Amino acid sequence: MAPPRDEVTEQWIAELTALSELYRSAETEGPAEAVSHAGWHTGARLWPGSANGRLLAYNDSGVEAECVFREGERTLFNIMSTGYGSDTTERGFAVWSSRPGALGAIDPGVTRLEVADADGAVVQANIVAHTFSVDVDLGPAPQTVDEVFAPWEPPELTVRVYGEGDALRYEGPLLVQ
Repeated sequence: MAPPRDEVTEQWIAELTALSELYRSAETEGPAEAVSHAGWHTGARLWPGSANGRLLAYNDSGVEAECVFREGERTLFNIMSTGYGSDTTERGFAVWSSRPGALGAIDPGVTRLEVADADGAVVQANIVAHTFSVDVDLGPAPQTVDEVFAPWEPPELTVRVYGEGDALRYEGPLLVQ
């Protein structure tokens, strides 16, 4: 049984639904990085322009959300009423969501983020506002609630975070326990 919804959550869902629809409509015209609605703003997205993918959104009030696009289905929302609460000061970034890919927040001074696999192949992150997305293979995407919470061993990926003047701020594992 689903938990009861309150009026505030219903309002966020309505606003995020409208934001998602505006974003998807803008995508048909080209890059849609600067879409806003009712205090909500779009952040980085995995797989822009495709029917599937994930988009980060944030509200002026501090609420943050992940919008999950699935072809032929309505958009799902993972809403964090007090934000994801991830501290970015030590590493310059924080992962909010993973599998597939990784999405999260970056410090204001971060200018570039890249992820390298064990063979040295490098993938550049997409940075929008204070968020990032990077399409890297972290293993199979969970398909059920049980799979979401099941233990899994992510591949060893190295993240490099750059700041002003392209100075390396951090190099280390993308995901930490």
